[in-house]
Amino acid sequence: FWKRANLLRSLDRVLILTHVRPDGDTVGCAAALCAGLRSLGKTAYLLPNPGLTDTTAPYFAPYAAPAEFVPDHVVSTDIATVGLFPDNALPYADRWIWPLTTTLLYAFRQSNIVRPEAAACGELIYDLLAALGPITAEMALPLYVAVSTDTGCFAYANTTADTHAVAAALLRTGIDYRAVTKVFFRTKSRKRMQLEAAILSTCEFY
Repeated sequence: FWKRANLLRSLDRVLILTHVRPDGDTVGCAAALCAGLRSLGKTAYLLPNPGLTDTTAPYFAPYAAPAEFVPDHVVSTDIATVGLFPDNALPYADRWIWPLTTTLLYAFRQSNIVRPEAAACGELIYDLLAALGPITAEMALPLYVAVSTDTGCFAYANTTADTHAVAAALLRTGIDYRAVTKVFFRTKSRKRMQLEAAILSTCEFY
């Protein structure tokens, strides 16, 4: 793993891709990785993703690539196949060398980093960033978004002791995890509430 971290340290002018219908996992991992690379003095951006929502966009916005940015290296977070690329990412398919994901892959790129037993891609990103240097609050906040959303606020069966250990380390940086919990797990849109109300109104109890 240290070898992978050192290889990542050697990259510069990096463009980070997120998948279609971006969720907190892909966005949080990408933003944290971008912050980590920038902390090393690297030039790094996220490729704009048209599918961002009101909940994920704030974590993405500080790292969005300007239109004129030309990368030397292309990395993805939580993307196991080109089929998950947004349309604007397809031109980079042949240059996509660094998939970072928990999904089991079969070495179809030059530098795959996978950990199928991990609950969340955020755990993998955490270990990479920790190998590169101190985890700052700027990295920890989007990374907490990634880990918490990928585990259903630590309620899914994929959650492990390692998951909680990573979350604890992120909390020690002083991030406002309560705001993350409120936005992603305690807030519902009007449309969702109306849909739930319609479903409940037709329920029959026996």
